[in-house]
Amino acid sequence: MMYKIHELSAEHKTKPEQIIETLDRAHTRIDALNPKLNAIVHDFREQASARAKVLVNEDPSNLPLYGVPVTIKESFVYRNSPCTINFPPLKSYAPDINSVLAQRLENAGAIILGKTNVPMLLSDCQTFGPLYPTANNPYDLRRTPGGSTGGGAAALAAQLSYAEIGSDIGGSIRNPANLCGLFGLKPTTNGHIHDGHVPPLPNRGTGFTALNSTGPLARSASDIEQIYKVCYQPLPEYQQYLDIQTSTPIHNKLANYKIAYYDELAGVQCSAPTQRGLQRVVKCLEDQGAQVSKIRIDEQLADKTLKTWVKLFGFVCSQDFAWPVRKILQFKFGKDLKKSSFDAKQELKKGLSMNFREYSKALLEQKECIAEFSRYFNDYDFILSPTSIGPAFEHNHKHNNIEFDGQSYNYTDYCFGFVMFYNLLGNPVMSLPSGIDEKYGLPIGVSIAASHHSENQLIHFSKLLEKQGFEFQAPTIS
Repeated sequence: MMYKIHELSAEHKTKPEQIIETLDRAHTRIDALNPKLNAIVHDFREQASARAKVLVNEDPSNLPLYGVPVTIKESFVYRNSPCTINFPPLKSYAPDINSVLAQRLENAGAIILGKTNVPMLLSDCQTFGPLYPTANNPYDLRRTPGGSTGGGAAALAAQLSYAEIGSDIGGSIRNPANLCGLFGLKPTTNGHIHDGHVPPLPNRGTGFTALNSTGPLARSASDIEQIYKVCYQPLPEYQQYLDIQTSTPIHNKLANYKIAYYDELAGVQCSAPTQRGLQRVVKCLEDQGAQVSKIRIDEQLADKTLKTWVKLFGFVCSQDFAWPVRKILQFKFGKDLKKSSFDAKQELKKGLSMNFREYSKALLEQKECIAEFSRYFNDYDFILSPTSIGPAFEHNHKHNNIEFDGQSYNYTDYCFGFVMFYNLLGNPVMSLPSGIDEKYGLPIGVSIAASHHSENQLIHFSKLLEKQGFEFQAPTIS
């Protein structure tokens, strides 16, 4: 299944009957590997097979994803399928509606194989919970594939599907891509109530979203491009996915780019393996003639950004739950923040109980952070950074400190220290594989940030890096 999406679609257009064969191969691989991975939790086999037979007889000329098998995160509504977000009160929630993103995939000729595993309430960097079994990383079954799009990332790395639509409010696209050696795009903040995603929890009459984006994961930058073009065409009736022109350049050579990078943020330093991965990309850019500069993000800006994220995250959560549940969330998240490098327990408490005036002040803080950080793009086209402190870690449901490479890391620092930053700022970010670490045999990802609404330029830059060897390397699954 190592075709790229455009190659597979082109082959299907030449020989439509091969759609059936492609789907059969996907199902054979799912049967062999999914019991080890717990990546796909709802298998739409009969529906997919029926759709494949219909597609064989359709005109493929306007179907860029003709016969391409894909998966979607369990948190998207789709054709009466469960949309529980691994949360027992939603165990029976299976609405007869389609996410606009799932519908656009099908309209482009894709075949949706199933829905993928998520942690409870999409609120972890691991994928486990009361309704679904723990998802495992294809590179090492003892380790997590990340979260909350962990099942989707595991499915892609194991070559069960060709693409996944995920979501990201605190690294939930980028961390799984990072831990599973994939490409993952968090677009400019684009999440909204009408794109068919939970949360917000259903039937509550609430529709506030902030900090979050939906976006694709795939095994190549060109596959990301294919899915992004299909799913994120403008939706003018909701003023979403708008095509906004920016000054970020598109060059045919890496030599023409101006690049910045950092490896520390708000006191959080990446591990030696992540540093090696970042330096591989930096050296490549330098060797190609790009202007590369190491920068340091202002500590006050980093601290304010991360604490404002915590405050607004608490506010987003609070709309769905009564006060007793909010106190439970305060304890749960507060425990993880307790020994973090950035002390934001008070911001979490404020966020879970904010009134409108306090919320308005938080929005002002967010805009101030965005304006200050945006100035970096006056001098640089893209900014590189770690995605997490290190690679995939062993299953750690109690969120104990993560012991890695001779160091002990706070759970929140390890998983979220580098990614939350861009959820508050709203910039588009691509997680790109920098290679397999020689010492640990695990993939290491690097984040590439761009100015707002520069997704096309970011994808193009990622494709240039992919041509230099920064590409998906398939695991051997024992």
